[in-house]
Amino acid sequence: MEEQKQVIDQDEVLSVNRDDNILIAHHTYKVEEFLQELGKRIDKNKMEKWCVDGVPCQLLTPNQGWKKGKVKIVLQFSPDETESPLDPIRKEME
Repeated sequence: MEEQKQVIDQDEVLSVNRDDNILIAHHTYKVEEFLQELGKRIDKNKMEKWCVDGVPCQLLTPNQGWKKGKVKIVLQFSPDETESPLDPIRKEME
């Protein structure tokens, strides 16, 4: 089964282990706060390009040729457990 992934919105809240924390002193924060801290360390125009518009690039994949496109920085969430549309039915049958 393909892993579920979702790009996180700016108003969502993250909580990470203190040991894994970067950019922000506390370990629970809105994505917007994380991006603001990142922006303090990156030029505003470059931040806009890297996080909103995307930066023109080329990607080389093994056994394929170069592909032109854009790369952008996003925060992505991958849940530990994937939810199946059948889960409610399975729970009812227990």
